[in-house]
Amino acid sequence: MLIVEDEAALAAAVSDSLRDAGYHVDHAADGEQALVRVRDHRYDVVVCDLKMPRLDGKAFFRNLSTIAPAMKDRVIFVTGDVAGTDAEEFLEQSGCRWLAKPFRLADLLKAVNEVLS
Repeated sequence: MLIVEDEAALAAAVSDSLRDAGYHVDHAADGEQALVRVRDHRYDVVVCDLKMPRLDGKAFFRNLSTIAPAMKDRVIFVTGDVAGTDAEEFLEQSGCRWLAKPFRLADLLKAVNEVLS
């Protein structure tokens, strides 16, 4: 599993929780780092923030769709700002699952299980 999140404390908390649930977790601090990782490794699930420096979640997803199209259906987005924004339109068009920040770990685990099944 790959966590793409620029907020270090949130990335650490999510990664630790997912490891405790038995998952192997890698982390990338932005979309550029994430693209490097997905070129070298196939992930079963990618949990990705929408708003990040350098390369945001939308641009990461577009690139991912080109370089690893099979993985684009395995992305779960997390974001703190959706209603009435271009993020809402993007999330609808992508068809990806998403969670609003702050989210509960149980909700993330449910989304992960849905992607894996």
